[in-house]
Amino acid sequence: MQNIDQVFLYMKDEIERQAHSEEKAILDEVKALEDDAYESMKAEAKRDADLKLKQEVEEMTSQAASEISESHIERTKKLIEKRDEYVKAIFGQAREELLSFSKGEDYLSFMEAKMKKVAHYFPKTGSVLYLAEKDMKMKDHLLKFFEKEMSVEVSDEITIGGFIIENKESSLVVDETLDFALENQKEWFNKNSGLIIK
Repeated sequence: MQNIDQVFLYMKDEIERQAHSEEKAILDEVKALEDDAYESMKAEAKRDADLKLKQEVEEMTSQAASEISESHIERTKKLIEKRDEYVKAIFGQAREELLSFSKGEDYLSFMEAKMKKVAHYFPKTGSVLYLAEKDMKMKDHLLKFFEKEMSVEVSDEITIGGFIIENKESSLVVDETLDFALENQKEWFNKNSGLIIK
């Protein structure tokens, strides 16, 4: 009977030891699964956080670039406006001085000198001399440089002074107006003044 009790005790101990061993193996497996799940979740959370951070950085960079671009456009616009004001003021003053010159004593001799330079280009008939209304009083002084007869007409295009000669037959046109000279100076000024906005 004692033997049977010992066998039962041995079997009980063996069952407990085996159960304890299996319990430990199960707990170790569960722990390993928990650790794997934790690492996987941690890696996924890091990926999500990195992706969100990247998106936010790209968004901020894009927004900053857009703001810089808008700021540059606004700055350029203001600079262009300021430059245009200067150019307008400079050429407004130049126009006033040319108008003043066209009313002065030296204007007739200036017109005669210009006419003398170009008269030989118009030896044929059929030429027309265009003058501003205010300069019609000097037409006889100017026509003396031509061998052939020339008609004289008022041109609304000449607002400052000078003259235009056109030969309809040869299609030759000479523009010696102060208006044209001022406009050419404006183009030269724009190219050479150093006031180019980049």
